[in-house]
Amino acid sequence: MSNYIFLHGLQIKTKIGVPDFEREHYQNLHIDIDIELKKHSPFDSDDIDETLDYAQIEKIIVTIGDNHSYKLLESLGEEIVSTIKRQFAIKAIELKIAKNKILPSTDFVGVILKR
Repeated sequence: MSNYIFLHGLQIKTKIGVPDFEREHYQNLHIDIDIELKKHSPFDSDDIDETLDYAQIEKIIVTIGDNHSYKLLESLGEEIVSTIKRQFAIKAIELKIAKNKILPSTDFVGVILKR
């Protein structure tokens, strides 16, 4: 048995991009995150201590986006993943970060990190 929580469609603003001009202004990023919990007990206790608080995960991601300026989505993703792994007992994590309208023929470009 596996237990997951997820936040999909999270939008943050951050300064990111390889060219300097991209980092001059905040850009919108789209984030999906799936977290597999270490605890395998069923979700029948109705106890927040048996899971992760979605608001805490959102706050971590938004805070990292607000306080850092990265060139690469990969670096931003590593910071998010490593912070969550340090703060919570998790078994696995999958993070998807996408930027929109960066290339003329695409809606989104991005990265997926699995740990």
